[in-house]
Amino acid sequence: MEPNESTASAISVQASAKDKQLIRGLGIVGLIAASFNCMVGGGIFRLPASVYKIAGTASPIVYLICFLVMLAVVTVFIQVGRDIESSGGPYAYVQPVLGKYPAFLCGVLLWALATFAMAAVAAAYAGFVAAFVPSLDNFGGHAAILFVTFAVLTYFNVVGVKTGSKVSIVLSVVKILPLALLVFAGLPQLHTEQLTLPAQLDFPALGRGAMVLIFAFTGIECALIPSGEIKNPHETLPRSLYAALILVLFLYLGVQLVSQSELGAEMAAVTGSGQSPLAQAAGLIMGPIGAFILSVGAVLSTLGYLSAITLTLPRTLYTFARDGYLPSRLSDVHPEYHTPMNAIIVQVFVAWLLSVSSLFEHLAVLSNLSAILMYMICAIAAIKFGKRAVPTLAILAMGALLLTVTGEEWLSVIVVVVLSSIGYWIKSKSPVGA
Repeated sequence: MEPNESTASAISVQASAKDKQLIRGLGIVGLIAASFNCMVGGGIFRLPASVYKIAGTASPIVYLICFLVMLAVVTVFIQVGRDIESSGGPYAYVQPVLGKYPAFLCGVLLWALATFAMAAVAAAYAGFVAAFVPSLDNFGGHAAILFVTFAVLTYFNVVGVKTGSKVSIVLSVVKILPLALLVFAGLPQLHTEQLTLPAQLDFPALGRGAMVLIFAFTGIECALIPSGEIKNPHETLPRSLYAALILVLFLYLGVQLVSQSELGAEMAAVTGSGQSPLAQAAGLIMGPIGAFILSVGAVLSTLGYLSAITLTLPRTLYTFARDGYLPSRLSDVHPEYHTPMNAIIVQVFVAWLLSVSSLFEHLAVLSNLSAILMYMICAIAAIKFGKRAVPTLAILAMGALLLTVTGEEWLSVIVVVVLSSIGYWIKSKSPVGA
């Protein structure tokens, strides 16, 4: 049964009342910056080559496909977020309409997509670092690079959230500058022969390419978590989210056009080398100094992402443990530093295992699959909330992408959902206060 206008209003009022003590200080510029920063991560330093290997010279079309899919998803967030104004992002959007279990699944899928993304970016980071030290460009070398890096990030985040936050902010600032430099230097000298579309488009390849590339567009849901603090959400949400998405599209298209124009068919070979295609393209445009800047930028950007997610993601494990869905030891707080030390260590260890045992592209698809399933739950909530056209279109678009997912990829995410559902069932059957 779909809620009528009075029911929708009641849901909105109920959710808003719980957050009435929050200050609504997040305006249009702030939300644009947060959304842009959440979407633009280290993956874009690797993805242009991954997409080219799948779609060839038609790769720019893949960016447009991802943009249209995410446009529908963002519109769903706007439609629901303007009525449900409490903090929590997708969780807050789903729980009042579909109930606790679908909202719990949203939380699990949010953790899964972030964990797979953390591992994917870590795998790319190891390759970027190894490009400076060729002797480490092997399985053992990558494992060692990531072990040391994660150990340092774990230390900074265990000793205090303020320390971890400062490290994250410093590293986040540098990720945009190398990308902007490459685009501005390369666009005036594009080689159009490398950008000519094939005579016949390979639609399955475009779909699979989109399933890989949409990794670069996810993350906007993280910017919506403090939704209870957004100033005038009826105006701020649409203006900010659409603006951020368009900015990301222009940046990504510029990066793809420049790198594809310079490298051509060599783009496909870069995926197996561990190097950033953007660094190679910058070397051709600006010489060794350009290659060095983009190589350093790739390392710092991916490290910045790992720093930020090491700061935030373990708190999800802590919350699940606190609420009884995971072993209680994960909710223990360090007696001196007052941080969820066990949750941080476990989260980092899981990400390390995944990153050393799987390839970047495989991990990216697993993250995307988790994200799309979460987005679909949000779209269903929007339909139940009384919206129809855009959420239905979003579900159809995402469903088309899911057709490109392999059985092995489905199995990995299904295992996460099933195990978490068992934990939810056990918790729901436990006596109150147990």
